Amino acid sequence: MRAIDKFFNNEIEVGKVTIKMFDFLFVIALSCLGLIYRFAFYNILSGDYSTAFADWMRECHEAGGFAYLGITPGVSDASTFDYNCMFQYIIVILHYIGGGISDIYLIKTVSVIFDFVCAVAVMRITFHVTGGNVNKAIMSYAAIMFLPTVALNSAAWGQNDSIYTAFILLSLYHAMNEHDNRTFIYMAIAYSFKQQAIFFMPFIIIMWLKNKIKIRYIFWIPVIYILAMVPSAIAGRPWGDLLGIYGKQVTMFSRLSMNYPSIYTIITTDIEKYTRRGLILGGTVCTLMIFGSIAYYVYKKDFKITSRYMLTLAIFTMEVCTFCLPVMHERYGYIPEVMAVIYGMLNYKKMPICAALQVITMITYTRYLFGSTVTLLWPLTMAMLTIILLLGYDLYKQMIPETVIKVTANTGKSAGKK
Repeated sequence: MRAIDKFFNNEIEVGKVTIKMFDFLFVIALSCLGLIYRFAFYNILSGDYSTAFADWMRECHEAGGFAYLGITPGVSDASTFDYNCMFQYIIVILHYIGGGISDIYLIKTVSVIFDFVCAVAVMRITFHVTGGNVNKAIMSYAAIMFLPTVALNSAAWGQNDSIYTAFILLSLYHAMNEHDNRTFIYMAIAYSFKQQAIFFMPFIIIMWLKNKIKIRYIFWIPVIYILAMVPSAIAGRPWGDLLGIYGKQVTMFSRLSMNYPSIYTIITTDIEKYTRRGLILGGTVCTLMIFGSIAYYVYKKDFKITSRYMLTLAIFTMEVCTFCLPVMHERYGYIPEVMAVIYGMLNYKKMPICAALQVITMITYTRYLFGSTVTLLWPLTMAMLTIILLLGYDLYKQMIPETVIKVTANTGKSAGKK
């Protein structure tokens, strides 16, 4: 054996996992290339940055840092901030550590850092779901490093979806490992960053119904959500304003689809505001009914819940959320698109799901970022519906009754040959 081969085959301990030196060096190389890949997008100025993030950084500088937290948004030009206060804390921190670095680089770097957190979380989940397959875990890390939508979201757009997604991924990981306390803590942190973390709740509720998650730890969500507001309250911002942030966000937009290929793309946008409000309410209620039906069916079904099933259920329920709920932005499918990487690692036949989601999202992203020539969304809606149906069919196939599993174990025959 060559000396280089001996070096590559040396084993090292990373946490509780033993990997070869070659694998370790490969991850390091991927990380460096992934960082360079993102740097290439740093000078792109998105509409969201120029009309929101840039203003927030400027307002923070003018307020002197910490005092920015106490200004009630919308009362004056001193603050136009409309996110939850957790991201405002990041802006204040960036104000103090700026050191002459351009604000756009600071904002994007925070999201890029969480790209890496997401990649590590995806690697851990893949390792768990595949039964300790190091190769698939590393390949899932590689995929997150180079997924176009992930890199565009943080490094080009300057958006921060990777932040709350990282905590949702950690919540899923601990749910699979039956660490209920940490499941809800990470869920609470994610929700404190972005309201879209609520898309993970149908999964949580269904797993509670199946007795896979203890609901008593749900108190972490309101506790952490309120605690996250304390620094802003100390700075002088009224509690009523802080507690009403997400309520204001819900009424901020009234378009049926905000560039997301949901079911609402088949409805013309040229309708009266009163009619749109009725459709928004009706669509929301219908979505709740759909999830009620899914939860009812899953609860009544007797089957063994595996980590693979939990992953598929999480992707399926979040895709149903974004597809059926009105007023969805193109970025709201970020979490299931990242989780689809893990799904694709389960079997090569599942890779088209991951690839299709990336193509669909790339089209919607480029419509906003670069003004692509794609003008119609309804074909993407049909493609998204097909993906949801395939995921639902896979869930159905995974609901193997406990009696079949017991018979298979006793007879040594496969369920398929019964």
